[in-house]
Amino acid sequence: MEHIRQVTTMIPQPMRFGLRKILFYGDTARCVLCGNAVRKFAPHGGGADVLERRRVVGGMRRDDDRCPVCHATDRTRMMMRYLQTHAGVGSRPVRLLHVAPDFGLYLWLRRQHAIDYVATDLDAARYRHIDGIRAADLTRLPFGDMSFDIIVCSHVLEHIPDDYAAFREMHRVLAPGGHALLLTPFARDGMGTDEDPSIAEPAERDRRFGQWDHVRIYDRDDFMARMRSVGFATELYEPYADDAEMAEALHLNREEALPVGRRTQA
Repeated sequence: MEHIRQVTTMIPQPMRFGLRKILFYGDTARCVLCGNAVRKFAPHGGGADVLERRRVVGGMRRDDDRCPVCHATDRTRMMMRYLQTHAGVGSRPVRLLHVAPDFGLYLWLRRQHAIDYVATDLDAARYRHIDGIRAADLTRLPFGDMSFDIIVCSHVLEHIPDDYAAFREMHRVLAPGGHALLLTPFARDGMGTDEDPSIAEPAERDRRFGQWDHVRIYDRDDFMARMRSVGFATELYEPYADDAEMAEALHLNREEALPVGRRTQA
């Protein structure tokens, strides 16, 4: 499987995207992110003992979840919904920073009105298909203070050893009144955040944190406390509490909620 993945990543993403549109075309379902009609959505997540044992939301298996064309999942649709209904995307001009941009949300954002869109990743070469992608370290962002109205950072911070530096930088570049959508996998077993910066072996990281390049498993309350420690005012977007009918229609995860950081002062 890894050999196949290495080969397919050599194919430009627009070409892979076009091939997937043909291969998975159907009339059973339609992805709200990329707009493609497909036969069915695919399973997503699971496969690591620690993720099941610690009840890690965002890591456990979800059936009928992932778009086979753009690879958007329930968490991507949840962020889309928040951006529509709470952050004004599509209804007002916004400056948006997309960290490690997932393709489905990128496609949706590109269709929205009046977005000044900037994408960034430490390894920008992985995102050649994203217009204007900029190479940047999330702990040392090359942007001025208060540069963005919205930051989207999904499933990134669990990879970063110095996550406090990343939190501080995102708070610095967020404009007053702005929205920082910061999502990671969260353990729901009540045992707190598990991290150990001394662990460097990929196999041990995989065993301990559920993926070879993760450096921790967060507890959600601790994650939000870390956000507040750098100055964010925090809130938790719970889509089923906000609009249960729409959340069900989007096939969102009932156990998942979205931490949002707000900057209240200049």
